[in-house]
Amino acid sequence: MPELLAQPRWAEAAQALIGGCLDLGPRQEGAIALMETICTGLGDQLYPAFLRVLAEVNLRGEYAARAAVAQTLAQSLCQGRLPSGSRAAWGAHQAGVQRRSLGPIEYLCLAAWPRACESRGTSELSPEQFQTLASAVMELLDCDAEARSLYAGHLCAVADDPLDGTMPREVRAALRAFAQSWRSHPDASRACAAFVDSLGRAGR
Repeated sequence: MPELLAQPRWAEAAQALIGGCLDLGPRQEGAIALMETICTGLGDQLYPAFLRVLAEVNLRGEYAARAAVAQTLAQSLCQGRLPSGSRAAWGAHQAGVQRRSLGPIEYLCLAAWPRACESRGTSELSPEQFQTLASAVMELLDCDAEARSLYAGHLCAVADDPLDGTMPREVRAALRAFAQSWRSHPDASRACAAFVDSLGRAGR
């Protein structure tokens, strides 16, 4: 099983991803396969590390580089190969429960739910951690208008699918509003803040 280094080289990982997307062509099979391989190699437990790499790309990359990664994510989504992390249905603790793959933003949204760690009644991510990571991934996708539109539509579809029980009703409602806000107004910070407020009201 892969393990993170004691001091992960985030900047180097981000540069490698940027270089691959630019060299292979952001809408091409090679770039999609590279991103898929990186995510698969990390596995579910280290999936948050992949999200950190995307955030680092947004922080350090020039606009063209960020747009290339955004376009690769969008093309991956179109092909049903969006780099995803697997989660069990909420409230399920026994072995063999149904799991679902969630892409970067919806994964973070569920992790920010105050009852994501049901046994402790807490979230996996604090509001500040959620806003930092989710805003970074969203700003990355904002570099390409088509990527943002496609991903916002994907989030709406996730919110409208209650069948597998991965997300409870209040999270799906907040996610739908979050996606619609982001699609209409590419302001990641505002959309994330509104999402956190929605979850807070739902948890009262």
